[in-house]
Amino acid sequence: MLKNHPLEDIYPVYIENLDLKPRTVYDYQLFLKRYIHYLKRYNIKYAKRKDLIKYKQVMIEERLAVTTIRKQITIIKGFYKWLRFSYKEYGFDEQYQIDIAESVRNENLNRAFRKDPLTLEEAQLLIQTAKDKADTLIGLRNYCIVLLMITTGLRIIEVSRAKRTDLKRWRGYDVLYIQGKGRLRTDDFVKLPKEVIRLLEEYFFLRNDRNPFVFSSNHTILHNNQLSPDAIRYQLTKLLNDTGLKSKRITIHSLRHTCAVLNLETGGTIEQTRQLLRHQSIETTMIYSHNLTKLHDESSQRISKNILMGVKEDDQEYK
Repeated sequence: MLKNHPLEDIYPVYIENLDLKPRTVYDYQLFLKRYIHYLKRYNIKYAKRKDLIKYKQVMIEERLAVTTIRKQITIIKGFYKWLRFSYKEYGFDEQYQIDIAESVRNENLNRAFRKDPLTLEEAQLLIQTAKDKADTLIGLRNYCIVLLMITTGLRIIEVSRAKRTDLKRWRGYDVLYIQGKGRLRTDDFVKLPKEVIRLLEEYFFLRNDRNPFVFSSNHTILHNNQLSPDAIRYQLTKLLNDTGLKSKRITIHSLRHTCAVLNLETGGTIEQTRQLLRHQSIETTMIYSHNLTKLHDESSQRISKNILMGVKEDDQEYK
């Protein structure tokens, strides 16, 4: 195993030149360190295309998620591309003038959601469970969050970031301005149902504090403690467990999918659903419609009925 690797001195320079959010930069560091450790372990000083392909295969054999592998390869490809154009500027070895990752194929990502939506009955069960526990301040807060996420399709991070000043009355409607995924400011909004507004007013009245955030942890006397995404995930996962709904396919993000599917099933159009979930591309929204169409497709049943006609079983003929 190599004790030192030339990329250990190079990748920090690349990191310094990234114009990305701190969390994303952290991911880049983590994945590049993992890659360099692999090269050191197998005594690969200057990687070739075949080495990167082998590294991808190792990740597949380790049964890493496809999204993780794609992210790792995307980061490595960006790193080697930067090296190719920057090696002279920073005086790096001429070995890096060749972009070994340029033609390496990334893993295909199945255009389907990895989490299932709740059915109408399951959504009602979750809401009822949360409502039954709303006799405490924290229980009321959790009930409000569940109803908010199912009716508006908000992401956990958007719920966590929401501030009281983001709640507005605009053209006769109650709205919540949000800082969406990958955004730096509150530049979009969702309409709030009357029931959510009523719960928020009750929650604020009982809280009786100066906390600027819509949802507080309620565990300290601080006036600015924000309810973190992890705390939201923990509290709502407990509710899913209490209803018996929690599984690998049903998590907190399922509430966003539930919002989309229920809107389509109750007459909402594809475009209305896209706007509701604030998808940049309507192709993302179309996945919901595609899945519903497949679910209601009776093709396999028709084939089964026709192909089994005339086939005898236990002296009984299929009719």
